[in-house]
Amino acid sequence: MDHIKILKRAWHMVWNYRVLWVFGIILALTTGGGNFNPGGSSGGNHGSNGDFPPFDDFSWSWPEISPQMVTTLIIVGIALVCLIILLAIAAKVARYVAETALIQMVDQYEETGEKLGVRQGFRLGWSRTALQLFLIDLLISLPVTMVFIPLFVLAFAPLLLWVTESTVAGVIGTVATVGMFFLFLLLAIVVGVVLRALILFFRRACALENLGVIEAIRRGFEIVIRNWQDVLIMWLIMIGIGIGWAIGMIIITIVLIPVIILLIVVGGVLGGTPALIVWGLTNLFLEGVLPYILAAVVGIPIFLLVVSVPWLFLGGLMEVFKSGVWTLTYRELRALEGLAVENVRADLEELPESGG
Repeated sequence: MDHIKILKRAWHMVWNYRVLWVFGIILALTTGGGNFNPGGSSGGNHGSNGDFPPFDDFSWSWPEISPQMVTTLIIVGIALVCLIILLAIAAKVARYVAETALIQMVDQYEETGEKLGVRQGFRLGWSRTALQLFLIDLLISLPVTMVFIPLFVLAFAPLLLWVTESTVAGVIGTVATVGMFFLFLLLAIVVGVVLRALILFFRRACALENLGVIEAIRRGFEIVIRNWQDVLIMWLIMIGIGIGWAIGMIIITIVLIPVIILLIVVGGVLGGTPALIVWGLTNLFLEGVLPYILAAVVGIPIFLLVVSVPWLFLGGLMEVFKSGVWTLTYRELRALEGLAVENVRADLEELPESGG
């Protein structure tokens, strides 16, 4: 397999098939691939004559809460929890729709040379395949989680030796806990890395060959096992690219400091305006710190989203590149296997003739 050719082809696709950017940015937003959270906090110093005013004067004290206010707080709390749950579900759906769209759009472009639009991409992504990709991840991650949680609980079990009130036993238990913890942690990292590599092929077997969940896992595993050298080489190349990308992002962050300052100002305006409105409205019937908390819940996500725009964009490009690389790799390995089968079939067909 020509690994460099695949990398060049994926890079070419990033810059010449720009509709893919939309789905890459969605992936970066929903998987954390492009998020950038700058350090720092907003706030100011308050006071007069060198002394801080009493909390009561500054309205930061907890008020006496009436039953009506308790009811209001419960309703607001439930509404916020429901909103967070809905946003989490929406993010999960968007993630798998975008991933399905990227895989199938790249495959179709390679097959026919046709570039699809955003609407067509969402039509491809909003399909049964997206649900199957989610089920593949769930089927892989759930058993692994159920195995490692008891292992880590077991790692802390030797600490119970301190109950014996024996210092020697306690020290032995602590040493055993530390050793088992790092052993299980290393094992979890290795298993996680291997499974992440395998899942890339499980997803593409499902999306490109229209296989069910179990069949896709079996098919993807077979391709990886039969072509493990090529898969390992590509995986190592992508690790190197990832390290280079991380270094590049640090450099870009330093270079873009003026842009970051501008985005902080813009984000402060765009996030602060609705936050101020929420504060003004809630301050009519709530006292103390609660209006500030509700305002922050509204304003901070908008602020962070605005400040994250450059990294979301760059992260989206990276997601398109990575998805393209693994989709092209899967196509290439599948084509090589098909070619090998055709060669064997041709050799078998020639056997009777040579025997005659």
